[in-house]
Amino acid sequence: MKKAIIFALLIIALGFLISLGIYLSSRKPSPAPSPEKAPQEAMEKKNQEEGVPKEEVVLFFPTMEGYLLKETREIEKLDAPEMKAMALLSQLKNPPSGAFSPFPPGGDIRRVFLLGKEAVVDLDLPSEGYGTQYELLTIYSIVDSLTYNMDVEKVKLVLGGMERKTLFGHISLKYAFFQDLSYAGK
Repeated sequence: MKKAIIFALLIIALGFLISLGIYLSSRKPSPAPSPEKAPQEAMEKKNQEEGVPKEEVVLFFPTMEGYLLKETREIEKLDAPEMKAMALLSQLKNPPSGAFSPFPPGGDIRRVFLLGKEAVVDLDLPSEGYGTQYELLTIYSIVDSLTYNMDVEKVKLVLGGMERKTLFGHISLKYAFFQDLSYAGK
């Protein structure tokens, strides 16, 4: 009798865990709202008229299909590497159609430090739980966008100025990340 009760409780607990896992893995982050294009286009036109030097960069945006979408953009050419890194990451807040920002609502970039060929990116992200795939795409959107466009070999992510175990509870942030373009789908 006692074994039957324990077995029934285990079955109920297992069912609950499976249901919870299905629910959490099916939750998809809502895409960041696209900014109005008129002010951005006006700023770009003003920069072109003033002869502000530009450079072409390649950015990597997460998609709901589970890959990183490559997009080429022009940004203002900046001599200071930390400013260029901030400009690159700021561009990730404005995803193209079919992609979303790696920064969830309420998330932002606090600062970027360059230590030789390593970038340290200090993020301010909500502690809401997102799935492993979302966390992986968030990390490599940032890492690949920086390493592809700068003289940076690896990227260390910190939260709120402090080292953390994970971004959203899945992937270890103990070590810096190297470029991995295998997530880039297009």
